Amino acid sequence: DEGLAVLTAISNAFENSQLVEVDLSDNAMGSKGLTACEMVLGGKAVMNSMESLKLCNNGLSEYTMAEVATLLTNEHGIDGSCIAQNLRRVHFYNNMSGNQGCESFAQIMAKASHKLEDIRMSGTRARAEGSAYITSSLSSLADQDKLKNLARLDLADNSFGECFEDLANALKSCPQLTYLNLNDCMLTDEGVEAVCVALLEADTPLEYLNLGGNDITPEGAKSVVNLITAVNSTIVTFIADENELTSKGIRIITKAFNSQTLKEITFNGTECGSIGADAVVAMKEKVPNLETLAIDDNRIPEGAVERLTEAFGDILTEMEGNDDEEDADDDLSDDEGEDDASVDDLAAAMANVAV
Repeated sequence: DEGLAVLTAISNAFENSQLVEVDLSDNAMGSKGLTACEMVLGGKAVMNSMESLKLCNNGLSEYTMAEVATLLTNEHGIDGSCIAQNLRRVHFYNNMSGNQGCESFAQIMAKASHKLEDIRMSGTRARAEGSAYITSSLSSLADQDKLKNLARLDLADNSFGECFEDLANALKSCPQLTYLNLNDCMLTDEGVEAVCVALLEADTPLEYLNLGGNDITPEGAKSVVNLITAVNSTIVTFIADENELTSKGIRIITKAFNSQTLKEITFNGTECGSIGADAVVAMKEKVPNLETLAIDDNRIPEGAVERLTEAFGDILTEMEGNDDEEDADDDLSDDEGEDDASVDDLAAAMANVAV
C-alpha cells in the first residue's frame, strides 16, 4: 500500500504535463499498480502527447495487459483519437501475459499508425496461439502501409513456427528496418527462409540480426546467404547461437560475409567442429573491422582453437564451454564434410557482388 501511494503521488504530479516518453519498467504492475499510474498511462498527462511507452519486467498478467490495452485504445475527443495512434515506440518485455496478453497487444497495434518506429514484444510466455496474434497484427499493419517507418523490431522468445507467413508479410513492408531480433522463435529452416526472402524484398538496411535458437540446419543456412550478401554494407551484428548449423552450415554462412561494417558475430552452441572453425578463420580477411567473435559451447578440438586464437586474438571471446577433446566433425561423413559445390560457389560469388 505504501508503494502504491508513492506511485500514485508521483504519477499525479504530472497531471499538468505533456509527457512524451513514459518508462515504468522494473515495477510490479498489477491492477492496483496500473490504477496508481493511470495519470501517466492514460490520463491528461499523456492523452495527446505520449509517443513512447516501455513496460518491461513488470510481471504484467493477461488481465493487467488487457487494462493497458484499454487505456491506450480508449477513444477521446470528437475525432475518436486514442493514445495508441501517437505511439512511435512501444516495448513489452519479460512479462507473463501469455496468449491473452498477445491478443491485447494486437488490440493496441490495431489502433497504431504509420508513426511506429520501434516495437518490442518479447519474453511474453506466449505459445503458438498468442504468437499468431502478434504476427497477424503486424501483417495487418503492413497491409495498411503502417510499417514503412519501422526501424527496430524485437520479437524474441515467441513461437512463430506456425505463423511465420504473417511475420514474413510484415517484414517485406519494413524498408527502414535496421534491427531485428528473432531469437528463440521456433522458426526452423522453413520460417527462416520466408523471413530472409521478405527482408530481401524490403531491401532493409539491417545492422543487427539475431536468428539464434531457431533450429536452423545447413539447409536453412543456404537461405541466409543471399540476405547476408545484401546487407554486407550495413550489418554490424550477426547472431546465430543455439542452432543446428554444424560446421557445414557455418562454412556456408561465413563464405557469404564480405563486410567493412561487421563488428560482432556469434556461433555459440552450433555443433561446430574443426571444419567450421577453419571456415571462420578463412573469413577473417573479409571482415577487417570485426571486434567480437563468439564460438563457444561447441566441440572444436584444441588445434582448431589455437588457429582461432592465433587469427583473432582478443577478438575471440572465452571458450570455457568448448569441448576441445572432441571434434564435432568426427560425426560427419566424408560427403557431409565436403561443401555442397553449388551452394559454396553461390556464397563465394555473391560475397563479391556489390550491393
